Amino acid sequence: MLPVTKANKKVNFIHLSLAGWRFLLTALLLFFLLPIAHLQAESGGKVSGVIKDAKTGQRLQGANVVVLNTVVGVSSSSDGSYVLAKLPAGTWTLRVNYIGYAPQDIEVEIEAGRDHTQDFSLEPSAVLFDQIVVTGSRQAENLSKAANSLNSIAQTDILERGHHLLTGSLQEVPSVDLIGDNISIRGGSGYSFLSVGGSRVLMLIDDVPMLTSDFARANWDFLPVTELERVEILKGGGSVLYGSGGISGVINLISRQPSKKPRISFRTTYGSFDDPSVPEWKWTEDTTNLHYYGADLSYSQSFGPLGLRLSVSRFSTTGYRQNSELDRWYFTARPVINFGDGSNLNLFFAYNREKRDLFFLWQSQNRALSTEYEDEAEVDGYLVSAIYNKVFSPKLLTKARFSLNSQLLGLPLSLTKGFSPALGISGEVRAVWLPHADHNITFGLDYRHDIAESDFFGKHIANTYSPYIQETWQLNNFLQVNAGVRYDAYMLQGDTTEAQLSPKFGMSIQPMENTIIHGSIGGGFRTPSVAERFTEHDLQDAAELIKNPELKPEKVTLIDLGIRQRFSESLSIEVAGFYNTYDNLIELTQVSDINLILQFINCDKARVAGIETQASLKFWDDRINLIMNGTWMDTESVGEDLACRLADGESLPYRPKFSGYIMPSLNFGPVTLETEYRYLSRFDRVSFFLNEQRVAQKTLNVRARYNWRTFSFLFQVKNAINHNHTVVEQNIGEIRNFSVSLIGEL
Repeated sequence: MLPVTKANKKVNFIHLSLAGWRFLLTALLLFFLLPIAHLQAESGGKVSGVIKDAKTGQRLQGANVVVLNTVVGVSSSSDGSYVLAKLPAGTWTLRVNYIGYAPQDIEVEIEAGRDHTQDFSLEPSAVLFDQIVVTGSRQAENLSKAANSLNSIAQTDILERGHHLLTGSLQEVPSVDLIGDNISIRGGSGYSFLSVGGSRVLMLIDDVPMLTSDFARANWDFLPVTELERVEILKGGGSVLYGSGGISGVINLISRQPSKKPRISFRTTYGSFDDPSVPEWKWTEDTTNLHYYGADLSYSQSFGPLGLRLSVSRFSTTGYRQNSELDRWYFTARPVINFGDGSNLNLFFAYNREKRDLFFLWQSQNRALSTEYEDEAEVDGYLVSAIYNKVFSPKLLTKARFSLNSQLLGLPLSLTKGFSPALGISGEVRAVWLPHADHNITFGLDYRHDIAESDFFGKHIANTYSPYIQETWQLNNFLQVNAGVRYDAYMLQGDTTEAQLSPKFGMSIQPMENTIIHGSIGGGFRTPSVAERFTEHDLQDAAELIKNPELKPEKVTLIDLGIRQRFSESLSIEVAGFYNTYDNLIELTQVSDINLILQFINCDKARVAGIETQASLKFWDDRINLIMNGTWMDTESVGEDLACRLADGESLPYRPKFSGYIMPSLNFGPVTLETEYRYLSRFDRVSFFLNEQRVAQKTLNVRARYNWRTFSFLFQVKNAINHNHTVVEQNIGEIRNFSVSLIGEL
């Protein structure tokens, strides 16, 4: 690699400019040279209305309204209102979907130049697949038609369960586990001891990629959960539409839109930690002062064609362990401009500021909440994005996106001080075209420019170009297939160029009205991050990380087959099986028998197979609800792998064989009582500290909630049984704590 000089910096700037112009030219060609002359929208009318709960009258935020057999769709704002502009004259069917409610279809007769009002009242339902999602095919589709396994979490579920971090909600989804700081979907990821390893799950905010340019990691705490409309989780092959980062799944954070009328939303939480269950673990005499506090405030309003949403949030905690204080601030702004011609511009600004102490390893098993290794990190991150949507007609829409993502992730010990904030500049143009009633084509081009710099791996610049296309074909009333392909070309300046073709084929079959069978097979890949390849550092004699510039890209084939079954409006289940094979799987490996010397290594071949189930049940006039899921998973190395120290058939590290979740709730008018239990089986294999005791993770949370008008009062006990387990080596999971919250809207 060439040394970084002023001349090189100039060359890099010129390269960025040329790359940007090439992307812009391609974008303009794709955007304007589409066959749209005969598809221009006719003069039409506007449909608007309000979406409510049929029983309570509560307005539903984030409900999806789509016009069937078109590409037109919107979401309801925080006051439950929606607007569909410029529908051509004629008869159209509007469908409204919302998580936890039965869908509703209503025909409307549109007359040119007239405004129409159409309200919806939705009935509660336990069904899992009557909802609209966008992550599976990058456009609005009914979950019943999705070829992949998909889950969706509504904002109300996140807030009503007292989550301040998104990771708490994600662990309620089958096959999604939190291993240290890593989110793993279907065993795709293990644990990165130094938080240097890249993510195999792509994080998006409103379709904008959020993996960092140096570590290729996701900061799951980047956005306050109060600003989420919903979260969609795609399992299986996502590379055909999303590229390198989505090798085992995609998590799309869809943020809230501005409301028509002025709205102020708030949430405040205070909690305190209990004493540890083992008296010897008590590390401070002032245990009554171990607490956490969170406050969120947002304002939303529209001024004619301009909608605006602003928010500020803060979360701070003393932690329950020595050296684990944290103070985090969030600021977000979303201006939305509606131009009145079937187009709009969505702008988004987010800033995250965090200062925290780092608990690295415990002092000993008898002093599990104390540590000898202390450091602190200051973490900054910001996102600026602009998305322009243009609906040319009910059969054609286009989207152009630009984003700027800069993040500095907090790392253990002295690593943090040697890094500059990584910078990712990305853009995309995309079109969705319905050339025929039975055909839906999505195609586009992604471009990304990454700049990463550190004392531990130097400066690296990379460019990625990715054209893609996918078609969905409705063969008849019960069979739909989709097929697509994506080509990724990754160019690391002064080093390597890597390219990969990622195909995918999927289908959904509806043999009976309440039965959906879905399946998909796809290929994907992930290029090693700059940090995985080039980082080299000695961590205060605790561990040493050595570089491996010869790392190869990971490749995977993912097979997914499942069935969604609705027995009634009160009971539905889904069962899915998956079989994934990996080549050149990148794992952080201890390469010395004597010292903790670590290196990222390509493991030759690996296999992950499993079955996941989930069910939702409501009865006694919705007074009793039950949500439960479970995953059985088997992982193994295929063939003896001396480099990764894995024998043939040996389990991959940090992959639980079984995980389960159950949440019963009891509702009596404004009062709700809930209990949730999460189980994660003992890891068969870990990579470090092999002789230390490992146990299963068992977490029981209980809560009581009281709703009054637009306010909600929540009391919660987390880890009520005060079960002790190590999430990862030498790190005890959160001990029992108590909290009260007030949530409201004015």
